[in-house]
Amino acid sequence: MTTGTSRVVFATDLHLADGHGGFEAFAADLEEIADLAPDLLVLGGDICLWDSGSGDRLQDLLRDLPVDTMSLLGNHDTDRDFADRFGTPNRCVELGAVNVLGLNTCRVQPQYDDWRNVRGEIGDDDLAWLDTALGGLDRTRPLLLFVHIPLASTYPERRSVSQEITDVWRVTNARAVLDRLADWPAPVVVGQGHLHENEHVHVGDTHLVSVGAVCGRWWQQGSATRCVDNSPRGWLVVDVDALDVRLGYRAARAAASWQGEIVAGDGTDGPWLNLFFGDPAQTVEIFGDGEWIALPSPVPVPLDDPFISTHHWALPSIVNGDTLQVRTRMRDQLWEVSVKGSTST
Repeated sequence: MTTGTSRVVFATDLHLADGHGGFEAFAADLEEIADLAPDLLVLGGDICLWDSGSGDRLQDLLRDLPVDTMSLLGNHDTDRDFADRFGTPNRCVELGAVNVLGLNTCRVQPQYDDWRNVRGEIGDDDLAWLDTALGGLDRTRPLLLFVHIPLASTYPERRSVSQEITDVWRVTNARAVLDRLADWPAPVVVGQGHLHENEHVHVGDTHLVSVGAVCGRWWQQGSATRCVDNSPRGWLVVDVDALDVRLGYRAARAAASWQGEIVAGDGTDGPWLNLFFGDPAQTVEIFGDGEWIALPSPVPVPLDDPFISTHHWALPSIVNGDTLQVRTRMRDQLWEVSVKGSTST
C-alpha cells in the first residue's frame, strides 16, 4: 500500500560539454534542486558523454549531493562508459508513495555518423525488462516512468520534420509501452526529455509530459538561455501523496511563482500569454473587469525556424496592463498565478 508522500525531480538534457551547456550553471542548479529536498533526482540524459570530461564533471558534482539519483541514457551519451559510471539505463526505484522507472529509449544507428546516429526505439531486451519490473510492483501506487526520447509528442509535426526522420525525435514503437501502461489502476505519468520544451500529451489515462531542458538551448551559451519554446530552462517537480500526483515546472534562478509572462505582439497578432507549463487540454482563464474570462485554445505561435509553441494563448483587448491574474488546472488541481510582461530577449 502507498505510504507517506514522495517528491521526485526530473532534470533533463544537461549538455555539460565544453563550449555548449553549462558546468558552472549546473553546479548552482544542483544546489537549488537539493533545496527542494526530493527523495529522488532523475537525470534525463544528454550528459554529453561524447565530451571526455563531462562524465567526470557530473560524478564530481553528484558525489556530495544529499539526494539519491537515477541517470537515463541520452542520445549524446551512447557510449559503454555510461554503464560503468551510472549503471544500467533501465532502473526501478520504489519510494514510499510511488513507483519510479527509468527506461532506455535510445537505439544506436551505426550506419550514420551524424545527428541521426541515435533513433527513438525500445529494444526487445528493454521491453522484457519493463515487463519484469512492472510485474514486481505494487499496483496501488502511482507510476512515474522517465524516458529520454519521448514516447508521444507533436514536436516533429510542429517543427515540419519530414516523416522519414521522425524516429530521431519520437519513439517508433511507443505503443508497445503505452499498451503496457494502459491498465495500470493508479495514476501514470511519463516524464520525457530530448526536445528542450514543455508539452503535455494525454493518451488514454496516461499523462505524458515533455520537460524543458536544464541547459535551455545548449547551442547558446550563458545561464540566461531559454528553451526552444521560450520557456526558461528548468526542471520538473513531481509530488505524490496517495493517488494525488502534482506536477510543477521550476525555472532556474527564479521564484516558484514565475510560471508565465505576457508577450507583446508584432503589430498584427498578440499579445499572448506564454504559460510555460500550461496544459492545452485544460481551460485557461484570466481575471478582468471583475470576472474570470476563459481564453480560446492556444495559438500556434511560430518561435524558431519554424518551431511552433503549444502554450501561447491569445489575450483579449481588455489586457492593457503589465500584470495579469491567470488560473487553470493541472491534473485537477487549481493553479492560480500572477504573470507580468516578458523580460526575454
